[in-house]
Amino acid sequence: MRYSAPVSAARPFVPPSFPPAELTLTSLEGVRASGVRAGIKASGNPDVGLLVFDEPAALAAVFTQNLFAAAPVLVSREHLQKNGGRVRAIVVNAGNANACTGERGLADARAMCERTAKAIGCAVEEVLVCSTGVIGVHLPIEKVLAGIDRAATELSRELEAGRAFLSAIQTTDAFPKEASTREGGGHVAGVCKGAGMIHPDMATMLAFVGTDLAVPLDELRAAMPKIAASSFNAVHVDTHPSTNDTFFLFATGKRKTEGDFRPAVTKVCRRLAWLIARDGEGATKVTTIEIRGASSDAAARAIADKVASSALVRTALFGNDPNWGRFVSQVGNCREVKSVEGLRCTLQGTTVFENGGPAPHDRGAVSRAMASEDVHLLLQLKEGEGRAVVMTSDLGYRYVEVNAEYTT
Repeated sequence: MRYSAPVSAARPFVPPSFPPAELTLTSLEGVRASGVRAGIKASGNPDVGLLVFDEPAALAAVFTQNLFAAAPVLVSREHLQKNGGRVRAIVVNAGNANACTGERGLADARAMCERTAKAIGCAVEEVLVCSTGVIGVHLPIEKVLAGIDRAATELSRELEAGRAFLSAIQTTDAFPKEASTREGGGHVAGVCKGAGMIHPDMATMLAFVGTDLAVPLDELRAAMPKIAASSFNAVHVDTHPSTNDTFFLFATGKRKTEGDFRPAVTKVCRRLAWLIARDGEGATKVTTIEIRGASSDAAARAIADKVASSALVRTALFGNDPNWGRFVSQVGNCREVKSVEGLRCTLQGTTVFENGGPAPHDRGAVSRAMASEDVHLLLQLKEGEGRAVVMTSDLGYRYVEVNAEYTT
């Protein structure tokens, strides 16, 4: 039985509206940015962005684990090895992923770095490069290079310059994604893009998060795995990691560090990751799946991933259907679970299953509680102290429409 109102496939898709963040990347001391139209996107929207640091910034990175890593990923990895994590600029194009493009793709990615280095006056290896968009199509490199030249002339510290950079990195995004906070005596701000081809390792997404605190490079690098694991590597939309996924975390060092920088950075990254899940091409909500009582944290994460990737689970979420049978049976499919005795399932604060059977609850009330863009699903085992959290979007009509019409 369906407990929500019927949804028409012909219903127009109206993206949610989120207030802009208080700060953006150009709010950080020592950062300039720009975003311009270079003619890569058929829509004519901005498609080349430039992020420049006044002085070399400490930067740590996490990249896709896809074996078809795109040319910009390969070049950025190479440059980080050469520059020791000290970076002057990041150049980004959208509308074309420059992935699966062979030697020409590598040459194009390097040309983007060379043009940027010349424009701002730095070494080529101090420039990192990202691309996002259609896979398997060569870049219109002359348009891209002309766009870089134009972006270099429009670099600014103004708030709108940071927003222009954000606009230039988007592809199928329904809304801009930015987050910020003021903590620890400094500022943390971040932007990202991503709506489809989202799955851990990484999750198609590009994320640029920075602080103007003086955080040593070794501390940035040490913090990255845990920060990524709880944010950008904890997002599911369609269980399909991309070829271009990149997360850059940088520190300009302009403000004295007071206390631990990690909570503020993690807060911003989790918000950005939530926005990616919320934008999951036609999504109407984000469900945070929390696993407790697993044999280990790794086992809990594997269970959470299994539940989050289930089409049956995600369509139930779309329909606001408290069909707990889908949730608990998927736990039973996990090899990491040795016994489901004592399993409890709690949905939006209401226990719907425990002790091997249904728990008394008002299904209509639970369904109404699920008609929210922020849903919580808790699955508790009795095998240990392992815990994990992942975020997943629901799966509805619009997802099929978007991806059936999008050229890949």
